Amino acid sequence: MKKAVIGITSTLGVLATVATVIMMIGIAIDVFYRTLYGRSVPGILELSETALVAAVFLGMSYTGATNSHIGVDLLTERMPAKVNRWLLSIAWGATSAFLVWMIWATTVRAIASTESHEIRMGLVNWPIWPSRWIIVVGLVAMLLVSIVNLIRVASGREVLGIDEQMPDVVVHHYEYVTQGEDAPVSATTTEEGQQQS
Repeated sequence: MKKAVIGITSTLGVLATVATVIMMIGIAIDVFYRTLYGRSVPGILELSETALVAAVFLGMSYTGATNSHIGVDLLTERMPAKVNRWLLSIAWGATSAFLVWMIWATTVRAIASTESHEIRMGLVNWPIWPSRWIIVVGLVAMLLVSIVNLIRVASGREVLGIDEQMPDVVVHHYEYVTQGEDAPVSATTTEEGQQQS
């Protein structure tokens, strides 16, 4: 399951990167064209909007699978491992439930959009329905990551991305500083219970 999720999210991450590059090139062309001719290139705004949707929603699961999202562990890193595991399990469980609701809502909207051939009217008539399906795909991939992380945390393992990011670095659950003339300035307790100055 882990390998399949990593494969899916890596592919979506590449597509999100491509979408970002397309958006960047499109905006650069539009700025250059506007400087020369005083008007926008027809379709560039619409293309950029679609690329932005792809970059955000396709990249979301890759961020989750590589543990690259922003996290503040000021409180949780000082809690006992068992309490921390329970809190993470609750968080990933709530995330999974919320994603199921979002997938249901966006799928219903995407089906309606496809059936009505929804378009955005501007300089060019741009189809909206493909973007709605991109959102669904991104959310489904994120749900897979969320379920895998929930299972891993509940079974006492780290979330996806921890082992792959820095396999040679020892994870220190907490650090403390002691002060005194004979005591070391700082000490770190490793997982084995040894102290390193």
